[in-house]
Amino acid sequence: MPYVAKVSHLDRVRRLLDGQPDPAASPYLQRLSSSYLRSLDQHHLDPADMRGPRVLSSGELRQVQQGEEDFLRASGQCLSVLHQTVREADYCVMLTNAGGTTIDYRVDRERRQDFKRAGLYLGSCWSESEEGTCGVAAVLQDALPITVHKGDHFRAAFTTLTCSAAPIFSPAGELIGVLDASAIRSPDARDSQNLVNRIVQQSATLIEDGYFLNAMACAWVLLVHRSRHYVEAQPEILIAFDALGNVIAANGRARECIAGLQRLPCPLDEIFDLHFESLLDSRALQGLHLLRLHGGATLYGRVRAPVSRALRPARAHALATPAASSDEGNAIKADERQERDQIVAALTECKWRAPHAAQLLGMSRATLYRRMARYRILPPHRR
Repeated sequence: MPYVAKVSHLDRVRRLLDGQPDPAASPYLQRLSSSYLRSLDQHHLDPADMRGPRVLSSGELRQVQQGEEDFLRASGQCLSVLHQTVREADYCVMLTNAGGTTIDYRVDRERRQDFKRAGLYLGSCWSESEEGTCGVAAVLQDALPITVHKGDHFRAAFTTLTCSAAPIFSPAGELIGVLDASAIRSPDARDSQNLVNRIVQQSATLIEDGYFLNAMACAWVLLVHRSRHYVEAQPEILIAFDALGNVIAANGRARECIAGLQRLPCPLDEIFDLHFESLLDSRALQGLHLLRLHGGATLYGRVRAPVSRALRPARAHALATPAASSDEGNAIKADERQERDQIVAALTECKWRAPHAAQLLGMSRATLYRRMARYRILPPHRR
């Protein structure tokens, strides 16, 4: 671990806990002092401890990563792009899960050992209960972005590091991970990290939105921006809704700026001044929509149809099995609605060419026609 002056660090910790913080720490004072108190009183950590973080074995790490496959798939490209942005300033980039374990990271090959000696390594654990005040731990505690700079760290082992971290949320609004950019050496002024902090926040939003789109693959998704020119390239707002017009998920930006999305599910026409059926027409999927919020604000959006998938054999068997109770009957009806949505999405994606849609769904053309008749699915020209 890097050499640090333990005595001066202990004095600074005491001043902060005694209500005499370093003036440079004032923007973070409340969060830091609360974390310091928890680190001492609840977690019984030693601020003079010079040991590095706990690092999982390869087998333990593999098991954790297997449980985060969807998260890793959505984040990999963004991690690489972020590292390319900050690598010249000698940063590594880490992605942790909701428990604070580093499940993916990027670092220059020639600097790998230096970062590893500093504790910045794949499988390292950064929860507050183990490491005290640090970037990842602070975000896990209150789900807000932060830069923990040098002496702001609780343990002396990390007081040469600077860590800018930002939260990543699931479509349900739950914290699922933290994105962190850390440097071993950096200027003493905390303001020097403002740009990196902002870049990390933007990258965390990109990962969050990518995860949202993957998780909502079987739903209709409304991609929205305040400017019509950015709807395709970089939508700010993502709203997922089902075939009945009920909003089932929204990304963080959507929940921030649209009050009606605080409680889900809710009807889409309670959010926008429109009839949601107009969004499902095959022609409507080709262009932009002018969206008016109840209250007057105007946005622009495009609809992404569900990504159709063939029914699994178990589900197909369930659909063919008579209900034995009212609860089972309700479950079957829910599966039937889902199957209908998948068929409509496949037909829409294939421009209502039944042979192509049948192939996409993994069923014969005759089966597709029977299902269309059963669910009363009509092509647009016959409605």
